[in-house]
Amino acid sequence: MRTFASQLFGACITVARIARAQDAGEVEFEGAFLTTSGGAALDVSRFSRGNPVLPGNYHVDIRMNGEWQARRPVRFESVGDRADAHACIARDELIAFGVDPAVLTPREGDASCLPIERRLDSATARFDVGEQRLDIEVPQAAMARRRDGVVPPEQWDDGIAAGLLSWRVNARHTSASRGNATALLAAGDAGINVGAWRLRHAGSWTGGRYGYRHTYVERSLAVWRARVRVGDLPLTGELISPVRLRGISVASDMRMATDGTDGYAPRVKGVALAHARVRVMQAGVVLREVLVPPGPFDIDDLYAATRGGDIEVEIEEQGRLRTFRVPYFPAPELLREGHTSYAFSAGRTVVARGVAPAIVQGSWRRGFARGVTTFAGGRASSDNASLLLGSALPTRAGTVSAEVTHTRWSSGGQGMLWRVRHGRLWGTSTLVSVGVARGYESQPRSRSAFASRRHAIRRFDVLMQRELAGRGVLGVSVSHASDGNLGSRHDEAISWARHWRQLSVDLTLRRSRRNDASGRSSEATGQLSVSMPLGLSPSGATVYATVPAGARAGAPRIGLHGIAGAEGTTQYGLAFARHRSGRHGVDASLSRRLPWGELTGAVARSVAVRAASISASGGLVVHAGGVTPAQRLGDAVALVHARGATGAGVATGAGTRIGGRGYAVVPHLMPYRWNPIDLDPGGTSLDIAFASTHRRIAPTAGAVVRVPFETDVATTWLVTARFADGRPVPFGAEVLDSASRSVGLVGQGGRIFLRTDDIAGRWTLRWAGDAAGQCTLRLHPPAPTTARPRYTGVCE
Repeated sequence: MRTFASQLFGACITVARIARAQDAGEVEFEGAFLTTSGGAALDVSRFSRGNPVLPGNYHVDIRMNGEWQARRPVRFESVGDRADAHACIARDELIAFGVDPAVLTPREGDASCLPIERRLDSATARFDVGEQRLDIEVPQAAMARRRDGVVPPEQWDDGIAAGLLSWRVNARHTSASRGNATALLAAGDAGINVGAWRLRHAGSWTGGRYGYRHTYVERSLAVWRARVRVGDLPLTGELISPVRLRGISVASDMRMATDGTDGYAPRVKGVALAHARVRVMQAGVVLREVLVPPGPFDIDDLYAATRGGDIEVEIEEQGRLRTFRVPYFPAPELLREGHTSYAFSAGRTVVARGVAPAIVQGSWRRGFARGVTTFAGGRASSDNASLLLGSALPTRAGTVSAEVTHTRWSSGGQGMLWRVRHGRLWGTSTLVSVGVARGYESQPRSRSAFASRRHAIRRFDVLMQRELAGRGVLGVSVSHASDGNLGSRHDEAISWARHWRQLSVDLTLRRSRRNDASGRSSEATGQLSVSMPLGLSPSGATVYATVPAGARAGAPRIGLHGIAGAEGTTQYGLAFARHRSGRHGVDASLSRRLPWGELTGAVARSVAVRAASISASGGLVVHAGGVTPAQRLGDAVALVHARGATGAGVATGAGTRIGGRGYAVVPHLMPYRWNPIDLDPGGTSLDIAFASTHRRIAPTAGAVVRVPFETDVATTWLVTARFADGRPVPFGAEVLDSASRSVGLVGQGGRIFLRTDDIAGRWTLRWAGDAAGQCTLRLHPPAPTTARPRYTGVCE
């Protein structure tokens, strides 16, 4: 008993020292505490110099300051008489991982495979043999300045050659007193990727006819930070009203910004009189806190809250506190200082009949100092020519944007249209936005022809939203529009919403007045909605009631909707309505998210109408490995491949799992930014081992990026290894397969877990501390049994 206790105590001390070995210098262990039943001490000298790595090649995951960089083979070499080896990382690789080249002037040639601590002060490298993971830590001052998530253009991935199809089908049958009707709809968005080129087509079939929305070829131009399209282009318009065009377009893509600032936020500049702490806040939330030396500072990478609000800056230096404010209110026209956005297109308009006139249009925006953004745009055709000029700037009184458009018609005449917008967040609770437009603009005469006419317009919009200090949110909007000879419309609305713990109340009142060719009309409506979840789970059921009011209001309803399933794959709804005739109506729906898409069924029954519908949607990716279904397809997707890992989950895929062929599709990725792809081994076989379960990719827009995960499909065996005289092999000895790859370590009592389909293969054990240092393991298979057998082996 005493012997066992001393062995256990010694094992605890050994494990604790091994855990600290990497942070300490050389550590000497007392091997006498760990003895075999025969009294011989085990060899633990291998652990005396920290990370117990033997020289050789290892396939490892490399992380720099905790961030995954790559998975690839790395050579480990030892220096002098050291028992542990260090990783050989080339200078170019360190630069690719983010190290500043200026601090990497090597003291010796790269070919000498120096330890990283000798090439870079205060840097360390640690290798976990069990996890096959190499962690490199470098001081932040030695890293190149790079914002979070930003990817250099040379690391963008255009993906593989593939075909894509996003599809939707719907069938609806209606039975009423006037007769029965059945409607069918099928729509799809298809594409083909070849390198950086993208072919895209979208259309739908209904009523026995097929109509397309767009067909074009596209590719990204990294040098210009833009995308070029050729074909029947979809409707687009940044500053100028959109026009369906058949031709060519070149437009900048702000997602390609190399500094990661694809949206506007104010630039904070100041001067520190001494070493200072600068704290940048918005609505009480700290956006950035940095230590700066004496002199000017410039913080240009803020990500301010979308809702806006003045930026508060505090400078704490030598016991003194200085503060100032930077006005900020979000506006779509604003750009960060030094950024430029542009778009150009030329071609012919797409019309149903008549002559399609040629058209050329373009727009340009530029961010200048003090938050000022200037923009311009123009359009020219055989029918008219327009020129737009404008500017936006943040002020203490809010953000102001003003623009003027001058149009000249070929038939004679000209006109100007003025637009002014203003918005401000008062304090942290009141948001006010005002917009005014007056003048003349060009408007198509009909939907089938492009010929335009001079059209007078007057418009006024006001929006106010205020948080009532715990008593809900109040919103008020007023809109007035006069469209020349077409008449005018005036709308007013007020809404109030509040939450009492689990109870939610929403009240909306609206009034609309029209004056057009059909005469004058006025309508007032209202709606009160109350909802409350049943239970504490956010994915449970919610009961709600809706009471509308007004001459054309619908029927009062009470219903239930919710989400079911471990991953929220099922949605359901049931509602009852009481009509003015006193009759009741009911409708129900059920939706299920499946590996290949989503399936939805709905039924409705009232006094006059009975209806039933079924719809399905999903996606397909066609690639060299076959056809892989997807729940949906976004702007960029990942094609995950893990051989034999059927059932493994994809953490970033919203319930996506690896299919029987080893593939799965992650439907939504952010182009030109790092996207993590993580696998969850739960749900797959225990005989599947993953070399890594984490990858990251940076796709270009529209790309299908193949993300392979290396797997080892093999049976797991328990082996007890001993020498010929019965002694167990040394604790901590490394196990090598026939290809000299490290596959594990020897545990207590000579026990080894081997993952292989060839258990009778050649296995080598090696250790440090004596002259021999290694042996060959010869296995003796047991008698066949129904259970998985255990092997014994002799090390010779």
